[in-house]
Amino acid sequence: MTRVILVLLGSFGLVVGTAVAFVLVHRRHLRQWRRQNRSIDQLARVTSARRRMLAFPLPSRWMAVRSANTALIRGALGDVAPAAAWSDALSRAPERSLFVSAPVEGWTLVIGGAVPDPVLDIDAAYRFLVDLSREVGEVQFYASDRVLNFHAWARVRDGRVTRGYAWAGDTLWNEGRATLDERLLGLRAREYGAEMPVPRYGETSPEQTNAERVPLLARRWGIDFATASELLLQAEGVARGGDDFEGRG
Repeated sequence: MTRVILVLLGSFGLVVGTAVAFVLVHRRHLRQWRRQNRSIDQLARVTSARRRMLAFPLPSRWMAVRSANTALIRGALGDVAPAAAWSDALSRAPERSLFVSAPVEGWTLVIGGAVPDPVLDIDAAYRFLVDLSREVGEVQFYASDRVLNFHAWARVRDGRVTRGYAWAGDTLWNEGRATLDERLLGLRAREYGAEMPVPRYGETSPEQTNAERVPLLARRWGIDFATASELLLQAEGVARGGDDFEGRG
């Protein structure tokens, strides 16, 4: 009889222990989910606020180089024209040129119409990024068309693509595993040839979400474009006429 009671008590204890463990695991995942969503909301608010402070819209394409060696970057990109202000670079971003910023917190921004466009030629864009990274180290690439929802992001280190994704009606590039930052931001990368479901009325498509959150990914991967530009413009105001960027025409 005693043995039966012990067996029953043991079984009951096992059930209770399993239930408690399940509750604890569930609560842990719930806390993680809340923290992740809270961080996304905070990032969206901060980045949107900073973006509103800029007098110029974000360019449709830009690169961030993890280097403060301006001479090295200039040499890798080619001939460099006389220096001008970062405000001029932002206003002239659509021109068929490359504009290289002064270093900002160990990073250098590159904008301009000569930044490769994966929509026009994904192979050329790939080769450009890989070749540049062999010269300067880490190169990050971002593109976002808020009208058509075309978007792209890539991180290349020493000539090796660690992550690359581009979408323009179809998936043009999907290389490497999706990063944790992509998942936390709710970005979705489609496989090659994947069919696009028609969104319901009033529903935001994953492509629209991706295009809107490209600047957030840039901030998490390296440096926020709006914040860096704000710092460059502030420095430009303090040292008017200084070498705030280099241009290649």
